[in-house]
Amino acid sequence: MIDLNPNQDDDAQFVRLASQLLNNLIHLHSPKDIYVIQIDHWFDHKWQYFSGKTIGVIGVWNSTLTLPPFNPSRVVSQKYYRAEPSAGTYQSRSAKPLHLDQWSGQNLHRFVKAVSSSGLFLWYRGETVKLDRASLMVYVVKGDQAAPFYASFSNRDGWKVGKVKGISRMQVEQMVA
Repeated sequence: MIDLNPNQDDDAQFVRLASQLLNNLIHLHSPKDIYVIQIDHWFDHKWQYFSGKTIGVIGVWNSTLTLPPFNPSRVVSQKYYRAEPSAGTYQSRSAKPLHLDQWSGQNLHRFVKAVSSSGLFLWYRGETVKLDRASLMVYVVKGDQAAPFYASFSNRDGWKVGKVKGISRMQVEQMVA
């Protein structure tokens, strides 16, 4: 089990919700690699297939998943965990940053399946104390297949699932329950 810990700008209830979703996905997919990246502000579903820009202005959304080109200055934290099959656990390890300070066009070929052939990638919004909305995005990689999904949340007497892409609302609600 992996516990995400809130910092002073995070709503603890939302971070627990993200942890619950993460652990249900781990149980479901048993990945070898897990990356958890906290992003400083809101992001929406358009990041799900966004790969970068060409000629500096034309957005590119690839069907083959690339690492979303978040500016490294937006990354609050990145954590990496590797499966330890003999112990039946995941251990925290060091890893190279996923988000690099580079030209956007260079990201067009940073395919997520080149990072891991058995991976779970979770991006979630930080700074949820101040605002009543949050988001998270997940990529699940198995061999040469990579499947993403996105979910937004609003906090009105507790965090509720909002917009979803690539997954049903009911599936997300079950994973965070």
